[in-house]
Amino acid sequence: MTEETTDDLPPLEAVQALTEIEGYDEKLTARTFGLTLMVFAFAIAAIPISYTAADPWLTAHEYGSVVLSVLWLPWIVAAVAVTSALWTTHSVSLGRNSTTADNWLLGAGFTIAFVLIATAVLVALGPNSNTFIAMGISGGLFTVLLGIIFSRIYQAKWVLLPLVVAGTGIVLGNIVLSTVDLTPIGAGFTTGFLQGAAYFITGWVISMRG
Repeated sequence: MTEETTDDLPPLEAVQALTEIEGYDEKLTARTFGLTLMVFAFAIAAIPISYTAADPWLTAHEYGSVVLSVLWLPWIVAAVAVTSALWTTHSVSLGRNSTTADNWLLGAGFTIAFVLIATAVLVALGPNSNTFIAMGISGGLFTVLLGIIFSRIYQAKWVLLPLVVAGTGIVLGNIVLSTVDLTPIGAGFTTGFLQGAAYFITGWVISMRG
């Protein structure tokens, strides 16, 4: 746009142009956030499923307990790596300064928050609780927390409502599963699918906002 055309731009059209730019910002953020949830859907589903599949033979291995203690980590690292690239692209598209280190730091902070929530849930449910169900309930509570945090960051209802609904659904779904006589394998696969599906659908809904 030349200086001459800028000078000739009527005030109403200038305001409209600024509004369109702000709308583009919000739409791009919504789509990036939705894609982030869809990526994490696979990691969230894979964690309990991989534990369920690996536990029978890792428990009999000499170093099986060590492997089980960090089996979740590769899934989270992979998800953070992919979504970090997404958010870096998002920042570049909007002409903002963002470093990969910032994205990794945010991912580490949320991981610590989840561990704290999971610890509190396990203590509250007692030692006889099903670990997979406890992790599912923790995931639901963590999802609600994400909705509250990101709605404040973005000042947007399109973040809060879908995540609160998803988190509540995950918690209630796992409570229902706790009343069913499931084998450990069945509990792991079922709660993994429940959480993964909830995140994927929620991410798709939010991305449609864009």
